[in-house]
Parts: sequence; structure tokens; C-alpha cells
Amino acid sequence: MNMFKAFENRIAETFGASPQGATAPFSFRKLAKRVAHEMEQETYVVDGVNTAPALITILVSPDADNAMKPVYGQLAAEVASLAEAEAARKGYVFVGKPLARFMVDPSLRRSRFAVFANNVDALTLAKLREEEEAFLSGFGTLGGAAAPAPGIVTPFEQAAPEADDDIPVVEHAVSDDSSAGLNVLPADFVDESLDPSLVSAPEPVASEPRSLADALPEVVDVKANPIVTPVPEVVGQHVPQVPEVDGAPASIAVPSARAPHVHNIQDSTVNAAPVPVAEKEPVTCLLIDRQSGRTYIGTEPETLIGRERTPGGIVLHDPNVSRRHAKLSYDGRTWRIHDLGSTNGTLVNDVDIDSCILREGDLITVGLLNLEFRES
Repeated sequence: MNMFKAFENRIAETFGASPQGATAPFSFRKLAKRVAHEMEQETYVVDGVNTAPALITILVSPDADNAMKPVYGQLAAEVASLAEAEAARKGYVFVGKPLARFMVDPSLRRSRFAVFANNVDALTLAKLREEEEAFLSGFGTLGGAAAPAPGIVTPFEQAAPEADDDIPVVEHAVSDDSSAGLNVLPADFVDESLDPSLVSAPEPVASEPRSLADALPEVVDVKANPIVTPVPEVVGQHVPQVPEVDGAPASIAVPSARAPHVHNIQDSTVNAAPVPVAEKEPVTCLLIDRQSGRTYIGTEPETLIGRERTPGGIVLHDPNVSRRHAKLSYDGRTWRIHDLGSTNGTLVNDVDIDSCILREGDLITVGLLNLEFRES
């Protein structure tokens, strides 16, 4: 009999021995496999050691909560023992004895559940254990399944299956100034009016109308004189075609020395290819999990933080984090973090904030996660 089947049998015995003689509201064998999977996903090398998540949070429906209340203590102990056995099998360690807790998610149906495994520091783990023991002993209402899960919880079918220090308080001056940048001309723009050679002097006005021949002196007849000054081939240059008259090339006018500016004007009409402008790399920042070392990337102009999957957002696999918890924004000079009305709030250097400017090394706390801010 494998470990998961043995776990399911022990859970069935626990429910059968309860005063109500109830049955399990969902498959605890599936629960055991989910716990093992989440532990594997959230195990990281901390100080050179494979450290498994010591906090296991299981979200259940209100109906399941009512059926499981009498046996929460035994169920939590069984899940913690399962986590220890799985860690021993894989050669993982914990920062402290594993803690399993049950919390209610009103959006879940009776047969549904969700599992979150979190790497937390030893002090946080000890505090959560005290709260859970107080609830289970009936001397408090902190934690446990009697209290609704903090934040709006993602249902199991929508939960991300793969991931998903005390710092001195530093007060920053808040500035609302922003830089809109400068409107500049394109790099390939040329103001031809600045070149005196491109400015033509006006022709004198004739007192009497002139014929076409008078207006175009030094016209060379191509039929009579086939030798024509060759037009240089220039890549990308527009060369006008010589029209034909009655099947033969028409006469073309060769500018004389009296109008040298004509050559310059012709040269200035070269269709030069536009100079390619390199795309600007987006400005990014880093949020580094102090416990696991996992790195998250924020991208300008703004990046959402929460449990809900959003395009380009940072997804945090923690039931204590709201779906849309906070937002990072970049105004062209500085990064700022804004709390989005989350249930548990957002802290910067242990100070609860609504919005503040971020500096290199600031510690951002969302849910149970401590994230160090780095500009990149």
C-alpha cells in the first residue's frame, strides 16, 4: 500500500470515529497528491540546503468546513505527517515542524479544495502555529477553518498549479512630479533652408513672352546627337525617365552654368532610406523573495501583483495575497507601489502603505511573502 492510499485510509478512519460518523467531503487521496505536488514546486535551495515549504494551507468550501470542524485537529496532524514523510523521502528539510491549516473559501463547491505550500521563516511559522493552536483549542478565532480565508480566494480549478529580517523603516519623500519627456524631431530630418546652396535666386522677368526654345537654351536633340551626359547610378536615387515623343526619345535640357543650383536641387531629391531607430528596451525592476530566492520581474509602465493571472503580472502563490493585491508603476524616473485595497494590506519596510516611492533594497511585504525591491 503506497503512502497516499495509507493516508486516505487513516482519514477515513478519522471521519468514521467522529461523533457524527461523517464521511470525507472530498477525496483525501487527491489531497495528499496535491500536497506532495505543491511541496515539490515550492522547494528551494536556501543556504545550500533543499528547503521544503513548512506551511501547508488547504482551502475548503463552507459545506466541507461544517463536516470537518470536529476533526480538524486530527486532519491537520495527518497532513503535517504526510509532509514530513514526503520531505524525508526526497531528502528535503524544513525551517521548523510543518504546519497544516484549513481555511474557508466561500466560492468553492463542497467537493472542491485548493492547496498552497509556502516557504516562510521560522518566526512567522511559530506565530502562525500559535494562532492555529489557539483556534483548535477553542481559545480564539484566529486562523483555522472557522475564519474565512483572508483575501478573495481563487477556486481550485483556477489556482495556479505551478507558481506559481527585520529592516529599519526608511521614510521616503513622496513626490508627484513626473517627466513627460521632450518632443524631438526625427533623427533623419534635414532642414534644407539652412543650406544656402539650396536657395535659388529668382529669375529676371522678361519684358516680352519668350518661346520654348528661348526658355530652354542649350537644348540637345537626342536624335541628332546621341551622346548624352550619363546620369550617375545612385542606389536609392530617383532618376526621372526620358519621355518618348512619336516613338523616339524627346529632347532633354542640360542646365547651363548660369543655373548651377539646379544640380543641387536634383541632388537634394534623393530618396534616402530612413535611418532605422532602435527600439527602446522596457524599464524593469526585480522583486526577490527573501525566503526562497525566487525572482519576479516588474515592467513599465505598470505591473499588477496578486494571485490572479494577469497579462505581464506577477502571480504570488499565497492564499493571504488578494487576487489583485498591489501595483508597481514607473513614471519615467522612479518606481512606485500602490496597494489596491487588499484585505491584508501592503507593507514597505514594515510600514503599512497606500502608495509610496520605492528605493533600492526596500522590503515589500504582501501576504506572507517578503520581497526585496531591486532596480534593474
